[in-house]
Amino acid sequence: MPANVVDITDREPSSPSFATRLYLPEIFKGMLVTIGHLLRNIVAIGKLPTILYPEQKRNYSERFRGKHILKTRDDGTLKCVACYMCAQACPADCIQIVAGEHPKIAYEKYPVVFNIDMLRCVMCGFCVDACPKDAIWMSRDYELSFFTRHESVFDISRLVEKPGAPVKDGYGYRPYYPGDGTVPPTDASSAPVVPGDGGRKELREKGLLLPGAAPTVAR
Repeated sequence: MPANVVDITDREPSSPSFATRLYLPEIFKGMLVTIGHLLRNIVAIGKLPTILYPEQKRNYSERFRGKHILKTRDDGTLKCVACYMCAQACPADCIQIVAGEHPKIAYEKYPVVFNIDMLRCVMCGFCVDACPKDAIWMSRDYELSFFTRHESVFDISRLVEKPGAPVKDGYGYRPYYPGDGTVPPTDASSAPVVPGDGGRKELREKGLLLPGAAPTVAR
């Protein structure tokens, strides 16, 4: 059947009434709706779909990707060996690492500088997945706000996990979870470490190989 076509070309819009031009009736209607919601929320505050932040916080999943954490060994040193795997995997190019020679010969390298630009970070967790030493985790801390660009660059002092201190909002995304059947990688922290520099200076002066290093064959 043919469509019902309505011709409105000959109609003229009616002029608004005096009350409509004052906008007062519509304002009062809107205020009544707002007051109705206010009274209903006061009476049944426990049924609100929102929470009273910051007094209340949601308990996010243990896989939540928040602020990063640099893990430490039992002796308090960083697990990070400055291999640059996390910086290489980062799609936002927000990780800066400067490697240095660790004072303890069992640990080889360590990061002299480890910075993360939180304004560039996309919280993807690739750095956690790429780390071969289980040295970087993410927490459930999402309260990240800054007044200046400089404040958004987190260095080692702001990323390292303080021994004995609880992690704000708890642990988040990490590659190994208790009870999932996976075992974190072990490193030199499980082996006894001789105090001192391991004889690095003497070995260099004598031109000898470091312990465990394979000899080189001249061709």
